[in-house]
Amino acid sequence: MYRPPLRRSALADKKVLLIDRSQATRDARAAVLRSHGVEVHEAEEISAARFLWQPNVYDLVMLDVRRYSPEETREFYGEIKGASPQQQFAFLMGPPRYLSRTWPGEVFSGDTSRGQWGETVKRFLTAA
Repeated sequence: MYRPPLRRSALADKKVLLIDRSQATRDARAAVLRSHGVEVHEAEEISAARFLWQPNVYDLVMLDVRRYSPEETREFYGEIKGASPQQQFAFLMGPPRYLSRTWPGEVFSGDTSRGQWGETVKRFLTAA
């Protein structure tokens, strides 16, 4: 029986550093990424991520900003971008419309009126 070749994911062979204090969400995110052929290195704390991160190793750093203080998040982001300006970041905090592509230079709030997400975004924007 003929089977067409499986299409290779555009994410295959990428390396991601995933930073999230919640084991459950970290595991779920890592499983989804791995199912697309992504090599995922996980860190529960930003201090562990600092130890794992090296210039030109990761295609993307994914950081759940809900789990850390805005100050700690900005400091980590600044350190990494200072050492490697081309490093790509994804800030995980719910629907992606909350942060602009030029964060931390530009932050916009969009619709932040929904429950706990709204409160998290308001606190983050206030600190920014």
